[in-house]
Amino acid sequence: MITPGKRSQPPEPGPGVVEHMPEPTKTRLRHLRGQLAAAHADKLLPSDLYRELQGLIGWADWRIDRPLTRDQIRYQRFHVVSMFRRQYIEQHGKKRGSQKYAYHAAARELTGPYAGAWSTMKDDFLFEQRAPGGTDPRSVRIRETLERRAREASEKLARRRRRR
Repeated sequence: MITPGKRSQPPEPGPGVVEHMPEPTKTRLRHLRGQLAAAHADKLLPSDLYRELQGLIGWADWRIDRPLTRDQIRYQRFHVVSMFRRQYIEQHGKKRGSQKYAYHAAARELTGPYAGAWSTMKDDFLFEQRAPGGTDPRSVRIRETLERRAREASEKLARRRRRR
């Protein structure tokens, strides 16, 4: 059972797992293009840039012609909000205000099927943040919902018995 105060984030994708890999944003692609242009053509690419480009190509190969699921959209929004939140904390050295900033920045950054208002970013971020890592989030949520409904039903039954 998951206690209300314990929250973990979805696990980072493992090596070779592209299904839950966050999609690159336009800002990230522009940054990669700048790094690639800065690298001289006659020299080998730095290993981290090469690895990042290989991952992007692998992701694009997997992603082409696949419809997006609601979970993938939610995960992408969560990833971008988390990225902006970390960026805010690094710049300002405090957590206060980081989530609100991240929601608004993600709403400005994301386009296409991921686009949405800041409130949508907030809802999806909080939904994914509550999902425990290491297990299937949907099955855990379903179990928690069923447990909650069972508690409510037993409380309702207990109240009826007291009235008699």
